Amino acid sequence: MQKAELRSTGHGAAVERDDGPPLNGAYPDSGASVAATSSSSQQQQQAPWSAPGGAGVGPGSASATGPGGLMHQAAIPEHRVRKFHRLLQEAVVDLDALRELSWNGVPLPLRPQVWRLLCGYLPPARSRQAQTLERRRREYADMVPEYYDIPHEERSEDEVAAYRQVVVDVPRTAPGVPFFHEPIIQESLQRLLYIWGIRHPASGYVQGMNDLVTPFLAVFLSEHLPGPMEGWSADSLNQSIMLSVEADCYWCLCKLVEGIQDHYTYAQPGIQRAVFRIKELVSRCESVVSNHLESEAVDFIQFALRWVNCLLVRELPFCLAIRLWDTYLAEGTGFSEFLIYLSAAFLLSWKDRLTQLEFQDLILFLQRLPTADWTEAQLERVLSEAFILRSSYSDAQSHLRG
Repeated sequence: MQKAELRSTGHGAAVERDDGPPLNGAYPDSGASVAATSSSSQQQQQAPWSAPGGAGVGPGSASATGPGGLMHQAAIPEHRVRKFHRLLQEAVVDLDALRELSWNGVPLPLRPQVWRLLCGYLPPARSRQAQTLERRRREYADMVPEYYDIPHEERSEDEVAAYRQVVVDVPRTAPGVPFFHEPIIQESLQRLLYIWGIRHPASGYVQGMNDLVTPFLAVFLSEHLPGPMEGWSADSLNQSIMLSVEADCYWCLCKLVEGIQDHYTYAQPGIQRAVFRIKELVSRCESVVSNHLESEAVDFIQFALRWVNCLLVRELPFCLAIRLWDTYLAEGTGFSEFLIYLSAAFLLSWKDRLTQLEFQDLILFLQRLPTADWTEAQLERVLSEAFILRSSYSDAQSHLRG
């Protein structure tokens, strides 16, 4: 392949949100303390510890769209949108303020720029952004002929094994999202994942990493493909645009995985520790649930390993996975820590139902969670509970950190 010319470049309820994550124990716009929020949750049967029924979902499901479409977003108050614009128009973007504002969701049209900044892919100084973007895209373009466009017989044994694993995994990516299965997109995913694995030999490519790329790919392509994602066609993209988007996905994936590298090294010690901490946290805050799972011989590794490995992407409609990325990227290098509390809050969304199920039904339920009809408001409640859990238990869990 010749080097392409790179160009710089359901009906979910409207959720009123403030400028950042819950501060001083209060969730945005609630005006409530942690204690008050917990009290309120006990009074409401549907939130936050119970969730509606429905088919299991996630990008790997045929029902991956969610109630509002693949790229649907709940309404964001205009005053918050204006704050985003003001921050992005500053000569030097205040990244701390941007993280605080982004925690509760980024306006869809601004996501590409905001995500590049939150990942550290773009510098905060606006005068350097175009030059940096062009340079990083050219760097990636140079990797393609060096690592990917080479005769198969010139690859080492390890490289052949990595190539085969990527080739097997890419067609499995988000089967409920047809766009990701267009040939151009499949080739792009295959190329960037293989190059990532070769350039990160400590872990190499690991199954599940393909899911981590999909939010980046959808968001960065939204700059070039108008309208709902359901109507997108990769045939309208020229090679230059596609390679630029691919480069952005590659570098942002590098930044995302940088903080969780030990999730993917041999024996996945980071994931093992994370699953253990989720179990310990649930045991402390909801012993009824942990005791029931233990009595039914259900090990957290049987369901939480996939949650941590794929950062919950497979458990949610695609539009909510993208919304979740807003919070992950706003958390910065601490997002893996937040994932512990989010996973516990996510599990406890079905507290009442879980304690009524026996082993076989528990396993089936936990591996195919009923989130198909979840709205952004429901995800916001789980994020709120995760923040409360972190505020309440982070000190108690500090001795468990690896």
